[in-house]
Amino acid sequence: MNTSQRDQYGGWTELQFEATGFFRLEKTDRWWLVTPEGNAFLSYGINHTMPQLLLAEYNREHWTKEFGIDPESDLQSILPHFEKKVKSDFEFLGMNTLGCHTPLHLYSKSFVPYVAQIRFVDICHYMTPTEEDFRDVYSDDFVAHCEQIAREKVVPNDPYALGYSMTDCPVLTDMEALPRNSNFYGSERIELPTWPCVLRNLGEESPGKHAYVRKMREIYEGNIQTFNRSYNTGFESFEDVLRARNWRPRAEYSNSREARDNRQFLIDVVDKCYEVEVAAIRKFDSTHLILGDKFNGNMDVPDEIIALHGKHFDLVFFQFYSNWYDLEALLNRFERVTGKAILHGDSSFSSPKENMPDPYGPQCVNQEVRARHFVESFYGAFSRPDFVGWDWCGWMDNWQAFKPGKQHSGIQDPFGNFDQPIVDAMRRFSEEMYSLANGDS
Repeated sequence: MNTSQRDQYGGWTELQFEATGFFRLEKTDRWWLVTPEGNAFLSYGINHTMPQLLLAEYNREHWTKEFGIDPESDLQSILPHFEKKVKSDFEFLGMNTLGCHTPLHLYSKSFVPYVAQIRFVDICHYMTPTEEDFRDVYSDDFVAHCEQIAREKVVPNDPYALGYSMTDCPVLTDMEALPRNSNFYGSERIELPTWPCVLRNLGEESPGKHAYVRKMREIYEGNIQTFNRSYNTGFESFEDVLRARNWRPRAEYSNSREARDNRQFLIDVVDKCYEVEVAAIRKFDSTHLILGDKFNGNMDVPDEIIALHGKHFDLVFFQFYSNWYDLEALLNRFERVTGKAILHGDSSFSSPKENMPDPYGPQCVNQEVRARHFVESFYGAFSRPDFVGWDWCGWMDNWQAFKPGKQHSGIQDPFGNFDQPIVDAMRRFSEEMYSLANGDS
């Protein structure tokens, strides 16, 4: 990589814009991120860079010997050596962003751009959220809650912050809440609540319950009997619905009218949620980009929710595990619905190994096939005028002994041996990324 063409943030000095001291977006014949120094920037990052991966039972002795420290060293003792290794890996790979799922508080200081994390609701798909986690977004309590978190988490003066990500793959639709077996991007999970189901079961003192009843009045044109036929209920009026607690805790998935009602109300709920969350961030930080929720492209997120990303956030931030053929179709959908820049926040291709038999992501039969998928997807995506970055999942293999069930794959084994030929392909891509995006190759 010709580092003479890169600024301290990894930006491309051959294409310059106005410098503002913070990351921002610029649209010319394509979308660009812009570094604080005013240079064109594309995010080529990696997720899950965690020091704990160097302290597993099977590789602790290796790394403590490599670092020249006591084998019984604790996490704090290994942090300076871990940070040095991450910096060395970034230079070797030509990457420029610490993506999400990275414990940023363990780094001594910012040394590359990073995705700042600020989560207002804990309803990620890999969690087991309860009804209490689906907060009443219409309430004054939610406004106060978001402002308190924003006050604690914003980094208004750090130029290395690329932008704020919020909830990681929130559980939104009925389909997302269904119980599931272990699959290529998630572990086994029970059935979960959703916002429509939670808010409709609150009492009349809840602003969210009022919002639900208003929506049902609108959908059913004020006819309570039509509503009753949809739900097999016997309410005398919508005021009775307002007063009814816990009248329908879970969705009946075969009921098409209920599915329609839940989806239409969900759009209102998410719209209000994003409005409050963005306002909370902007109250304490008017400069950094807001990436928003990283939504799950492998689920049934409706166009209306994607449109809300375009309405409230600076770009479309998502994850999607699949091949280039399916990814291209999804990117075309984002372009049609929002017209905004697109940042792929989490995805990769994996290849099973002896100690990592069932890794997340589309599994390739060998490393050669894995490298081919990388080349096809990355070159295809970054050639698009709306695509501004991809954070690869992840940094170092998690062996089954470290993560039973499914494992996160990296691009090196637990002893620092890089996978080939994909790492050579990654290094070549780094050298060609900006000329590719600029239409020079």
